[in-house]
Amino acid sequence: MFDKNEWRKEKRKDPAYRARENELQAIRRATKGTSLEDPEKTKNRVKAWKKANPGKVIANTTKRKKHIKLRTPKWLTAVDFERIQNEYTLSALLTKITGTPWEVDHIIPLLGKTVSGLHVPSNLKAIPKTDNLAKSNKVEV
Repeated sequence: MFDKNEWRKEKRKDPAYRARENELQAIRRATKGTSLEDPEKTKNRVKAWKKANPGKVIANTTKRKKHIKLRTPKWLTAVDFERIQNEYTLSALLTKITGTPWEVDHIIPLLGKTVSGLHVPSNLKAIPKTDNLAKSNKVEV
């Protein structure tokens, strides 16, 4: 006799199935349930949320700036700050050239679960926004 629960348990043991489910789960978390194929819908949803929650927007922005400031070492030189600025300029330029949004990614996240990185030039790289959202707060090995 066919037992649906046994079939589900067996299916979950399959490494290929688990890998695909993990990938889908990461995308769901990164996009908060929105479709990657419909960026206009996502843009409108985010815009509406920001308009309805200005206090949260300010709090989140302030928190992010605080964490960057706390993780920017005092020993950085003017050249280091210029290299950081160049990375942000590069991401803006790539966005303009390609027409798809690019962001500056912290290779080792500033607020990682197991490790926290610094806001230094060697920890930054310009990557497409979709890749940065999928990566979330994880360290790629």
